[in-house]
Amino acid sequence: MHKYLKSIGFSEYNTTLLNRTLKNEVMQNPNRKEMFQAEEENYFCFEKDYGECFGLCVIKAGETEENSEIVAFYPYVRGYNYLYNEKFDIDPFSDGEGFYGYCDDSNIGIPMIFFINNPVDFRSTRKYLEGEENLNCVTLSGLASDGVVLLPIEQNESQKKKERRENEKRLDMINQAKSGSVEAMEALTIQDMSQYTCVNIRSKKEDIFSIVSSYFMPHTVECDKYAVLGDITDVVTMINKKTKEEVYYLSLKCNGIDFEVMINKKDMMGVPAKGLRWKGHLWMQGQMDCL
Repeated sequence: MHKYLKSIGFSEYNTTLLNRTLKNEVMQNPNRKEMFQAEEENYFCFEKDYGECFGLCVIKAGETEENSEIVAFYPYVRGYNYLYNEKFDIDPFSDGEGFYGYCDDSNIGIPMIFFINNPVDFRSTRKYLEGEENLNCVTLSGLASDGVVLLPIEQNESQKKKERRENEKRLDMINQAKSGSVEAMEALTIQDMSQYTCVNIRSKKEDIFSIVSSYFMPHTVECDKYAVLGDITDVVTMINKKTKEEVYYLSLKCNGIDFEVMINKKDMMGVPAKGLRWKGHLWMQGQMDCL
């Protein structure tokens, strides 16, 4: 998690001593400070904003605030496009540093796992609802370690409408297949084989990124890290109040899902703008809520 400090403007804070300085600053002068109980232990959460929608969080565990130890320290970024899903599964990480959420979204085609970056609100809501089954909304965001700006694929309006109709048809078949339809499973298999053949033929003469318009796939063995290629729908340049480093706050649309990504300007190759595409690797976070 510490490698993503640079994503919110702390690129020079790459030593244990400097990280300890940041932790002390967050605990001594937080914007938000809350306490929650879990598994017969008290947890103290400190959050400090270093920009409009990003900052650092420190979580301590113990009987009292004075007699507690730091169990989690991570940067966060808030998004504003929510994703609704009827069922989320939530579990703690094996190392004890927080929780991860899980949902199976048909748009992506794979199970999506993300780090829950609002643990206090999440626990309060789950306790109030007496269960996690009612948590049906997440606002996704990501911290990127690197990124490249790409040109969009040239399409006219007729081609865009055709692509939308084909995507809607595919989503319908995926939902039918999940319900047990053998015909839908066979149709999806045939479609995948046809697409594989088409890509294999075109890739001999064309660049792969002129064929593949977007993707969302796991990256490394860590479950909440992804490689992403998506369309840029908005760009905002922000400044870290402490380090004065500039960061990009990108709104992306990828495989039918909208979410925000923050990346240090130093780690971006190219100048992002609405209508272009962005390719990079990110740590996916999510703010759990209920509708």
